[in-house]
Amino acid sequence: MSNPCARGKTSLNPSPDPLEGLPAVTLSGTDWRYALRPAEAPGAPLLIAAHGSDRDVHGLLTGLDLGGAVSLLAPLFPAQIDDHDASDDYKFLIGGGTDYLHLMDRILAEALGRLGHKPRCIWLFGFSGGAQFAQRYALFRAAELDGLLLAAPGGVTLLREDVAWWPGLDGAEAATGAELDREALITLRTALFVGGEDRAKGVVNRGPGTRFGSAQAGLAGATRIDKVHALRDSLTALGAPVTLTLIPGVGHTLAPCAEAASHVLRNWLDQQQASTVHTLNRSSK
Repeated sequence: MSNPCARGKTSLNPSPDPLEGLPAVTLSGTDWRYALRPAEAPGAPLLIAAHGSDRDVHGLLTGLDLGGAVSLLAPLFPAQIDDHDASDDYKFLIGGGTDYLHLMDRILAEALGRLGHKPRCIWLFGFSGGAQFAQRYALFRAAELDGLLLAAPGGVTLLREDVAWWPGLDGAEAATGAELDREALITLRTALFVGGEDRAKGVVNRGPGTRFGSAQAGLAGATRIDKVHALRDSLTALGAPVTLTLIPGVGHTLAPCAEAASHVLRNWLDQQQASTVHTLNRSSK
């Protein structure tokens, strides 16, 4: 298996810089970077936010702020690393000599140390290509998460053992060197979002002969709307708790997807706080 940060000492500083003006941090011993905005209250939930191909980290931190009620962690996965086109590598967890699954583990571990407190829960959001990354990261790390929010992925991995990785799960462990977290995955609370006008077909050509290509690339459908419905059906077939929000009049745009996700997150936050109060009331009797 490749070094988790094999490219950690090469040029990872794009121009313009997607982290300019943000609370940016460099992962210890590497050149990989991430934005970390701590919440106002200790013990607040941590929301990991994965950018799409546009690398709009500003949009993530603005759209998912929740008034400082959650800590925000946004890793930056550069589109270009030296002379290597790394724009899609993170979406598939392994690419260009980098193990993005373990890279995210390292970023998360360091961010938790910087927060100085343990979050009551950890949620993971991804938009577009970031939703691809988030879904596939959760396949292996579901037990570490308390909620998953996926907005408008251009590709999804269905929970099918009879379909080869990445459209399905067959060969996933061999491809990544990690163990699927099947038991935790089917209990992970998941919210799916897509714009009602996000209807572009053949979003990205991932057919045989292309990078990350697969003969089953079109299995989940042609549009992002098709894909989130197929993923919803795949999850519900296994009994996983999943919701799907179709956002009227919206195309492939981060801001309305982040707004819809924020509504769900506030509901989760209210539930989490109510549960905490209930537990405290019981313990005081």
